Amino acid sequence: MQRSRISWLPFAAGWLTSHVHGQESGWQENQVNATMCWWHQLRAATLKDTVYLDGGHLSWVAGLANGSFLPPIEDNNPLGYMYMLNFSTPFNSSTNVSSILTRRSKAPDGGAANNIAPNYKDGALLANNDEFYLYGGLLRMTTAYSPPDADEVLGYMVSQYGANKESFHPGYVNNKLPEGMTRFVTYGGAVNAPSENKAWYFGGYRSDSWGPIYEYFNATYDPSQISNTLIKLDMSTQQQEVWSNKTLPRDTQSRANPSVVWVPVGAQGILVVLGGVLFPDYENSNRTSLNRAQSEQESPGFMQDIDVYDIAGDRWYTQPTIAGPPQLAMGCAVVATAQDYSSFNIYYYGGYNGLDEYSDFNDDVWILSLPSFMWMKVRSGEASHARAGHQCVTPYPDQMITIGGRTSYKGDSLLCLDGDNPSILQAYNLTANSWMDSYDPNSWNEYGVPEMIHMMIGGDFSGGATMTTPTPSGWATAGLAKVFASAYPTTKLSTFYPYSTMGAANGTQSDSQGSGGGGGGGTPSWVGPVLGVVLGLVFITAVVVGVLLYRRRRLLKKNAGSEPSTDENGTRIISWMRGQQPSDGKTITTEDTRTPYDELDSRGPTPMRSPGFSEMKEVPEMPDTPLVELMDTSPSPKYELVGDPGVKSKGFIPTDTKHSPYGSNPHTPHSVSTPTTQSIFAGNASHNYASSISSQPATINPAERPDSPPLGTTNIPNSINAHLNGSHNTAPANSDNINSNTNHQSIVSGLSDRDAAHLRQPSDAPTVSSTATAGSTAPGIASSASPPTFTFSPLSPPSQTSPPLPVSPPTGDADWHEASDYMSVQPRQGSSQGAGVGSPLRRSVFREAEDDLGERERERDEERT
Repeated sequence: MQRSRISWLPFAAGWLTSHVHGQESGWQENQVNATMCWWHQLRAATLKDTVYLDGGHLSWVAGLANGSFLPPIEDNNPLGYMYMLNFSTPFNSSTNVSSILTRRSKAPDGGAANNIAPNYKDGALLANNDEFYLYGGLLRMTTAYSPPDADEVLGYMVSQYGANKESFHPGYVNNKLPEGMTRFVTYGGAVNAPSENKAWYFGGYRSDSWGPIYEYFNATYDPSQISNTLIKLDMSTQQQEVWSNKTLPRDTQSRANPSVVWVPVGAQGILVVLGGVLFPDYENSNRTSLNRAQSEQESPGFMQDIDVYDIAGDRWYTQPTIAGPPQLAMGCAVVATAQDYSSFNIYYYGGYNGLDEYSDFNDDVWILSLPSFMWMKVRSGEASHARAGHQCVTPYPDQMITIGGRTSYKGDSLLCLDGDNPSILQAYNLTANSWMDSYDPNSWNEYGVPEMIHMMIGGDFSGGATMTTPTPSGWATAGLAKVFASAYPTTKLSTFYPYSTMGAANGTQSDSQGSGGGGGGGTPSWVGPVLGVVLGLVFITAVVVGVLLYRRRRLLKKNAGSEPSTDENGTRIISWMRGQQPSDGKTITTEDTRTPYDELDSRGPTPMRSPGFSEMKEVPEMPDTPLVELMDTSPSPKYELVGDPGVKSKGFIPTDTKHSPYGSNPHTPHSVSTPTTQSIFAGNASHNYASSISSQPATINPAERPDSPPLGTTNIPNSINAHLNGSHNTAPANSDNINSNTNHQSIVSGLSDRDAAHLRQPSDAPTVSSTATAGSTAPGIASSASPPTFTFSPLSPPSQTSPPLPVSPPTGDADWHEASDYMSVQPRQGSSQGAGVGSPLRRSVFREAEDDLGERERERDEERT
């Protein structure tokens, strides 16, 4: 790996005499790239998945087109850039850090910051997860502009929280400190507690007058006096932040550059202060300690006696430890918590003694384990890898990243932090206690207590510490023991890992402003797979729904193009009963839901229609379009049964169905109107009697409803009666014994075998013969073992001058009124209508509505009276 070594003397001459040239103020002639050399005394804060870095001494090495490098130059950040490192960005020791950091100017429109947002060294970024404020630090003396006021602080709102705020936009805001507070403090220890929305700045140094302080100017403006203060920023309510200042108690010593961490112990957590020094060599313009002896006497105690602040109780405690590190300042510290919260391990890395900038810096890693308050050095480092003035953050529970810092001034050359040993960014595994070659956001694990630690305090990698009190000293006070006995409500804690991989960004630094829209944009690594699965399921669902809709559409089109099925047989029977031409009225069709029965086997009473028989619905047809079937298309006269007991006649006669009790009644909702299909029959056939059918059409007034006339007693025309009497032993037409045992054979003309079967029961496959079946009990009468037999012969038409005869109700017993229709009447005992006493009687499939029958009966009774 490349290691840039710069001659100390040329660099020192340029750096100490002038800072007028810098990377942010413009690239050098023939410059092709820029590399960070060191970044000393910067301030940092982690907000969710992004680290914000501001201020400090940032020096650059310019690479020229001929392959040479210029000495490091610090430009003092004239444009007021703030840099951001997103935890989703991987890096290694050879990564050009300036290429993976994004930046945002604190100056309006990216111009010169001047006194709006000058570049501070040291100080703090006091933050929660949504905003931060820049506090304290040192400025460089300049006559180009006046510095900000003593009570002026700059804040940055990354995102809003709490109550919704209209017109909220991320950006910088100016704020004022309360009376009695000043920003003229530096070299303190900053700590943030996002779960409590609080931040603190511990101790530090100030000027003698509490007035302006500048870096390395003169004694009047040197921060050479200790600041015994604890500055607190309460950010519980956004845009209503509360600043407060408390003086430290006498037993709690202020110092320069300690490391302060927040630990989840007690009701609101505790602050633990590690290290720091008194009278450091960098606190004055002479760059030497003002009281080295006192510093060497008191400063080591800051690692031996640990100051603890209980936030909820607002009280300081001091707990002794043993075998700790020497005095150190400008190091960094992070907290790693056991998975079961049985121990809290504070890692302290780097720094130096604060008195000798030309001596070796510290590269060791130490752990202070709580609540045992035992120190353990877990890794011994090398002076060439050491640094001071850096920051540390924890992207994952088991990892730490060090940012910036600088090496010692020892020797005649200065090692830039741009190579393998060390680099500006360095990753450390907290569980394995080893430096990592690279940082990969997809490689992480839960924190495991290091073996060296859990062997000392008990338990294992996941926790289970058995040493829960300071050893060997025990608790310094009962109050501190009580604080550690109280568990912190972990529901307040928030995590934002894991992070997705954005990919390494190795390149050169450009002069344009990078993206930096506030808060970073790391996306968790699980989002990709989950999103892929969800989108896949959505796609599959869409395909299935599309197929179903397509099939449904095809079925709808198919059903829409098909004609509804009708009961053709039923239509024929109705036409046969009416014997008339279809009218122009609405057509009523019915759906036949009857159970089909074989003509040979079904000899009992005809099954009743099921209760679910659908109503006949009226379907309009084209007007004035007569429908015809088969041979005869002319309108035929209408015939009905004639069987009034008083008339002693039988058969079919032409009739007007208007007044027939078996005709259609327009006043009855369930009446059957004229069918639309003309019957192929030349006439109508009786169920029990021979019939005479005319082939001549009857004259019907189309304007008059062809209904039956009122019932009455009328003789059958002689022509019809004579024909009936001449058929196979039929009884005379004028016989008084209507129930004679004489059997009749049906004489029907113009009918096919199939159509004749419909006279009995509509069927798809009736069996009819043209002659009497041998062995039948009576011609024309069906027995239980053989099909019905019909003989067909042509008949002469009835006399055209014969008046229409009224139709009598079917003959039968006195209980004929109980029958549902005229084809369902049971004959009297011994009638020739049946095959015998034991023969099962058929019942018609046609049924008149009971309301119609009742109305017809009343009309008949009125006529008789």
